[in-house]
Amino acid sequence: MTQNLDPEAWSRTFQSLLHYYLPPLENTPAANVMGIAAFVAGLFLVVRAAKYERGIVATAALFIGAWIGYRISLLIGTPQPISAAIGAVGLTIAAYHTYKWWLAAGSVVVLFILAIVFQLGRGDLQRYLPTPEETNQALRDGQVALVSQAEQLKNLHPSRSDALAKMWEKVKVELTNLGPMNWLIPLAAGIIGAVLAWWALRIFAVVWLGLLGAFTAVIGAASVAIAHWPQFHADVIAHPDVIAETILGIWLLGLIMQAKEARFPKKKSGDAPKEAAKG
Repeated sequence: MTQNLDPEAWSRTFQSLLHYYLPPLENTPAANVMGIAAFVAGLFLVVRAAKYERGIVATAALFIGAWIGYRISLLIGTPQPISAAIGAVGLTIAAYHTYKWWLAAGSVVVLFILAIVFQLGRGDLQRYLPTPEETNQALRDGQVALVSQAEQLKNLHPSRSDALAKMWEKVKVELTNLGPMNWLIPLAAGIIGAVLAWWALRIFAVVWLGLLGAFTAVIGAASVAIAHWPQFHADVIAHPDVIAETILGIWLLGLIMQAKEARFPKKKSGDAPKEAAKG
């Protein structure tokens, strides 16, 4: 399914993918709030995942439960806010008491997804780029109107939802064409995730939660920067390696901080008199 490709050609194609699937962000309150929220939440995962595992799982279950309740309300016709609230509360309570099972499942899913991404990212990434027919669709439909800079950007970049939908269609085709042998790596990764969850659940959970947090924090900060300084959008596309290195650096720094805190816990205020008495 894939072929060997030299790193420079792969990097150039990856930059083309970013150019197409990463449109500029408008400087809106929603973009700023979401970017800042992602940055804060990501940093929290990086430096505090080991201490608040149960709370992190419960918070994730809150949002997942609300979404499930909302989707169910669309199917059965119940009031959407009530269904979302019931789903959020119910799943949060369940997750609070079974958070270790959630972390174990997350360990399996994370390694499985990373292996899938590795498989899909091998070879020539040109297969994920839009075909000339897709690129010229707007021109043939008479949708191109170079009136303002904003409209020019819209013509150069599809809407975010359309781009993601097209990308997902291409990914589904690639997943279908993987074949039995190419599924061995993802399946092996899932098994390794299960073994790590059974052998060292807390340590491994902190590792992948920290990686998720570093990715979220950097993407959130980059989103705010792109919204405020459009030139930063071009910089991100030209140097995606800097973004990747920043993510890895924050992740490793967070692991060091959490490991140090676990090894050298802070002394409680009541411990000082006891040590003085022993002396």
